[in-house]
Amino acid sequence: MNAEGLTPTLRLWVAHNLMVDQVTAEVAGALAADGVGSVVLKGPVLADWLYPGEVRPYGDSDLLISPGDWRAALDVLGRLGFSEFVHPTTHPPIESTAATEFLRGEQNVDLHRTLHGLDGSPDLVASTLMATSERQVIGGSELRVSGRAALLLNVGLHAAHHFGEDKPVEDLRRAIQRADERLWWQALEQARAFDGVPAFASGLRRLPEGVELAHRLGIENVRATRYELRRQHIQTAEGIDVLLSTKLGHSERIAIIAREFFPAPRFMRSWTPLARRGLIGLAAAYVWRAIWLLLNAPRGMFARWRVRRASSGR
Repeated sequence: MNAEGLTPTLRLWVAHNLMVDQVTAEVAGALAADGVGSVVLKGPVLADWLYPGEVRPYGDSDLLISPGDWRAALDVLGRLGFSEFVHPTTHPPIESTAATEFLRGEQNVDLHRTLHGLDGSPDLVASTLMATSERQVIGGSELRVSGRAALLLNVGLHAAHHFGEDKPVEDLRRAIQRADERLWWQALEQARAFDGVPAFASGLRRLPEGVELAHRLGIENVRATRYELRRQHIQTAEGIDVLLSTKLGHSERIAIIAREFFPAPRFMRSWTPLARRGLIGLAAAYVWRAIWLLLNAPRGMFARWRVRRASSGR
């Protein structure tokens, strides 16, 4: 890309993208040297396909590995100087464990076990994405990257997961314009194989042209309860949906309830300023959280009932 004619802001983003690409190549190369295969999921892959001749900013390196290689990958990242980062607002009962964030100074790597919105086997996701991967030069190295169908699946899932953000919607708009419908059908086949059709359909519905595409794919009436609830901005609804999942046992439900009423102090300090006023303020914040949860639980339960009723077509 010729930097001439770009605004100063875009030039900064070009430089930043190049630095991210160098980190991606470094980490992927180190993983490969230890026998750990990886696939670059988004970032430069989306930029190369959907933004030719333009600048698509991206802030981190997204790499998918096989779950069986997780421990080995952690060792590699540790040797490279990366450490796991847990954001203060991360909320265990709600947040997906699809990826873990690692930092080295200002450099950021998201290591994926699977993709957000997929409930199927992470081993199947990893093996399929690696088997259908392509090659792209990133940071001076030829790396394995998502194949086109997997990239479209990821675009749809990303639009659902990051509701309220503009960039995933722009990615989706360009993908719908650029990709042959045959590729969208292949993306849907992968979504079915990975138990991710509801999230994929929810992502497509973020655009009118996505609604039309979902209709042609025959998934216009499919709903992902969690992402439909996210659209409504009812904070307790997602937690209640997780709590009432039929996949959970009694001990898991008790653990979720405990974490809802007694989250980590770092979460409490981000949740309310009251918790930042010393130990007394933190204790008072936990009391207020219990009251807040009890007051807002009925609204969350009603929202969940309404979404699930709509999903069932009643």
